[in-house]
Amino acid sequence: MHTTTSNTKRLFTLINIAKIQLQLDEALYRNMLKHVTGKNSLRAMTLNELEQVLECFKQKGFKPTRVKTSLNSDKKRIKRNIKGKRLSPVSGKAKVALIDKIRAIWITMSHHNIIQDGSETALDSYVRRMTKSQQQVDSVAWLNPQQANRVLESLKNWHRRELLERIQSRSPNKNANLNHKTLSYNQVVDLYLNGAYGGAAHE
Repeated sequence: MHTTTSNTKRLFTLINIAKIQLQLDEALYRNMLKHVTGKNSLRAMTLNELEQVLECFKQKGFKPTRVKTSLNSDKKRIKRNIKGKRLSPVSGKAKVALIDKIRAIWITMSHHNIIQDGSETALDSYVRRMTKSQQQVDSVAWLNPQQANRVLESLKNWHRRELLERIQSRSPNKNANLNHKTLSYNQVVDLYLNGAYGGAAHE
């Protein structure tokens, strides 16, 4: 009995550390628990179910560290905005390189006032919608290369379309709009940022 209680407490601690290390907000954390065990509370789980949850978090990138220091140190590393939403981590740490590009475009679209919420929490919601018809992914950080490419191209098309509309609405030469449609994503962004036709880095 004592051993079982000790193991349960150990798993509780590790799972809570994993939640912090993976930067899971409460809703995403509860959804993951339910997806793995059918339960959204650790206290309602058996020892075997707790082990399943921990294994799931390890597959998502959780790396167990010493319990004494990891809880506080991981809390310090989490970036949050004033509303408590998670912000994207520093680039270069994603397992899939395209994920850094996805985050960069998402944040840029927020700066351009195309989206209202540039947080990682909002990006995760977008990713869930984009992957819902396949095997739903709950966080941008967990996209595989194929999924990341699909999300990236979707964002680029969205961003390009919005910027083109702004450029074309301000262009004094309507015939030039036909040429704009052949421009690549990067060319459209450069045209907008360079201020041609009244564009600006921030709307």
